Amino acid sequence: MELSSILAAAVQVGQYISIWKMVPILIVLLIWARLLTWVDKDSIDAHLPRQALGAAFLGGLIAAVVLFLFVPGFAVALAVFMFILVAEIATYLILRNQKVGLGDLSKQFNDWIGGFGRKGPKEVEAAAGEVMLHNKSGSAISPPDSESPDLAGYMGVQSILTGPMRHTAESVQMAPQENAAAVRYSVDGVSYSGSTLDKNSSSAAITYLKSLAGMDLADKRKPQKGKMKVSLDGKKHDLEVKTAGSTAGESLWIEFDPKKRHMEKLDELGFSEDQLQTIDQYVQEKDGIVILSAPKDQGLTSLLYAVMRRHDAFLTHIVTLEHKQEQDLEGITQTPLPSGASPAEEAKQAEWLVSQEPHVFLIDEVTDPKTAQAIIRHASGGKRAYVGMRASSTFDALSQWRKIVGDDKAALKYLRLVVNGRLVRKLCMACKVGYTADPETLRRLNMSPEKTAKLFQARTQPMVDQKGNPMPCDFCNDLRYKGRTGVFEIFEVDDEVRQVLLAGGSINQLKQLFRKQRRRYMQEMALARVESGDTSVQEVLRVLKATDGGSSAAPAAAKRK
Repeated sequence: MELSSILAAAVQVGQYISIWKMVPILIVLLIWARLLTWVDKDSIDAHLPRQALGAAFLGGLIAAVVLFLFVPGFAVALAVFMFILVAEIATYLILRNQKVGLGDLSKQFNDWIGGFGRKGPKEVEAAAGEVMLHNKSGSAISPPDSESPDLAGYMGVQSILTGPMRHTAESVQMAPQENAAAVRYSVDGVSYSGSTLDKNSSSAAITYLKSLAGMDLADKRKPQKGKMKVSLDGKKHDLEVKTAGSTAGESLWIEFDPKKRHMEKLDELGFSEDQLQTIDQYVQEKDGIVILSAPKDQGLTSLLYAVMRRHDAFLTHIVTLEHKQEQDLEGITQTPLPSGASPAEEAKQAEWLVSQEPHVFLIDEVTDPKTAQAIIRHASGGKRAYVGMRASSTFDALSQWRKIVGDDKAALKYLRLVVNGRLVRKLCMACKVGYTADPETLRRLNMSPEKTAKLFQARTQPMVDQKGNPMPCDFCNDLRYKGRTGVFEIFEVDDEVRQVLLAGGSINQLKQLFRKQRRRYMQEMALARVESGDTSVQEVLRVLKATDGGSSAAPAAAKRK
């Protein structure tokens, strides 16, 4: 009897060790091990304490295993095990978000997911650090061998594209010089110097690019335009390639992913909450004239398109007239003007479009008084018109509109709102440095020394590791800034504003009304971004100095700076 009891007990113990119970534990352990490996690498890129995090997370794994072995009941033990894993993941993501954000993780996750199910290696692999080029059909091409006549062109293209693409450039330009060609590229609206190619290499590179973009290789003088694709680190990009010739040689312009520009929604542009509420109010009203303005290269097209997307294009008849159509807008009838169209042609096209009585009409620029008159007639029928304008402030835009109309009463009767914007670069969240600002400097900028204890700026010294070796920032590619955001000022043209203007009121009277509306000037909105740590004083002053154009909108205290 005792022997049978012992055998029965042995069977019960043996049943506890189940292969089906071990499988989920092994899977979780493999995921955990992969997580530790990723955290160890990613913490370096995110400038987080690698050793401390590694030790803490490894300790969490050991604690989880110990608890799993001692907690009674498989379900409870597994729940505790999973809880610790999730807690470690959440802890790291919180720390990472506070330091550099989580925006770049989506690409890593998509690449990881995309890796499943791939059958065998890629047919063509680019050399480490090189850009992969694609032919007209979109297929990747192999690098030419050392004896190929195309090698010089291929290597020249690599020299032109690789550096700018590493820095997420928006565009590249190569201009001929004496016996050479200089490359410059633009990142977040700022121009940087690229490589310099000798005359033969630059000529070979342009010829190679023209062949890939489907352009005429024989014609080296006539302006040409083509399209092609390239890849870097597995991510494919669309390129628009333009060439033009002169006695000095051929010039080259490249735009990266032109169709992906101006994709931001209105609430992603950088408006403050109260500004966004005001604009939404006017979008809903759908009558009168709204001026949307910015200096050149300061986000006007993105602003125009974002406002258009704020309307319901399927319930609203929307028509645009554009001197340069940058993007297709779903559900909206877009009418591009021919290149080099005269003001008279603009006016004729505008008159015809508004005669169709759309609910919303947009024009990206007004160059003829007759165009302005057509817009006013459209607004007089209870319809909405948006006017794009290059201006340095809301006051400047208002002045330009009055001037082109030529009649203040007509210009102001249906005018409802004026918006003006700028783009400032955002500091790299991974490598920006904090400092205590000088109180006198803060006062000159109309900032309170008592409320502004700490500001941030771009680092001026290279980062180094524990051994003193240079350590470039992987998040901004050592440019110190990453991405841009908008700052805006808005001015409502109400009855009181109209009365002041029609009576010949001064700019100071307009400023008083601006303050009465509880609005903030462009500089004040930009410095609010400084206080929040998004950008730097140096960046704000750079942008405002370059785009102010004598604007009277900036406070006098700021102008003394």
